Amino acid sequence: MAWQLPPMMVKLKNYSTEKPPGSIVPWAQTQLAQATQQALAAVAQDVVNGLLETVGLRSRWGAEAVEQARCSVILALPPEADPNFIANAIDLENVEAWCDENHQVHVAIGPWFSTKDVDQVVLSVTKVVHVLLGMHA
Repeated sequence: MAWQLPPMMVKLKNYSTEKPPGSIVPWAQTQLAQATQQALAAVAQDVVNGLLETVGLRSRWGAEAVEQARCSVILALPPEADPNFIANAIDLENVEAWCDENHQVHVAIGPWFSTKDVDQVVLSVTKVVHVLLGMHA
């Protein structure tokens, strides 16, 4: 399931000046937010690398949308692909996927994904694009 940054992490910069004297809570929350962003970036990079290596599919971390939306990797599908069909097919493989208003396919990621979870995402997307689009590396 796609992970969404809690509102506290999105608005963290605004809270840094609002603290009781001697409190380290804002500092600790800043550290947590940075670690979460690093974990998301690492998961996304592993998915991106896996898809490129297995089926030659380019993708990117949806980092620019992380503050407003679910965390995801965005697939760069060929123009002839039907993004809604592809998203539904991936979703049926027990990996959350959806098509956004720009007809881009997103595949869910989260900061707590294990390497097994990353492998499952890569395998599921690979199966779908290989079977439906004939893509292979």
